[in-house]
Amino acid sequence: MPSCAPLIQHELLKTVRHQIPHAYARAERELGLSISRTHELIERRVEIISAAKAIRLARLIAYEPNATDVFDETGRNVLRTLNNRFPGIFRNTVRSLPRSLRSRMALAMTRHVANSFAGSFNHIITESHKGGVLVTIDKGVFSDRLDTLNCAQAYYRQVFETMLQQVAFVDCEVSDARRSRTRLNSCNLSIVWEA
Repeated sequence: MPSCAPLIQHELLKTVRHQIPHAYARAERELGLSISRTHELIERRVEIISAAKAIRLARLIAYEPNATDVFDETGRNVLRTLNNRFPGIFRNTVRSLPRSLRSRMALAMTRHVANSFAGSFNHIITESHKGGVLVTIDKGVFSDRLDTLNCAQAYYRQVFETMLQQVAFVDCEVSDARRSRTRLNSCNLSIVWEA
């Protein structure tokens, strides 16, 4: 079973409580998850926990009509929180770099903090592509089943978009990259640099 940072559970629970209150109540009852418990783990600076409950929570909400919106917002919130943990000098330095270096630095930093948002088994692969980059997240949290794969795709798309646009200030479009066949444990993104 993969492990992940408690931040993933915490942000997912906050979003679920806000957007799908009945699913939050069910998660509390059936999984023993609550915002206060996950916040306590973060306050105690617990670095890593089992991803089992986060994955079960994802499966619980995958069939809700707005599940992808929940994961979209969760991805944004996770990266914003991680961004606040970066040293201020790093954020200021990144902003002063030329665009090509900012984008490379953002992708490198995303890989560096990947265990915090994608779990312990993740593997991020980037390939240069005309006008951008193709990104594959293998074995990331939430991508292990067909019912949660779309949610994982929305989550990772938002993580990369937030990192590139709000941390590195790179104008780009992050979208789903469709492959010839769907593979479990793999999310594919296309990042196109805007002129």
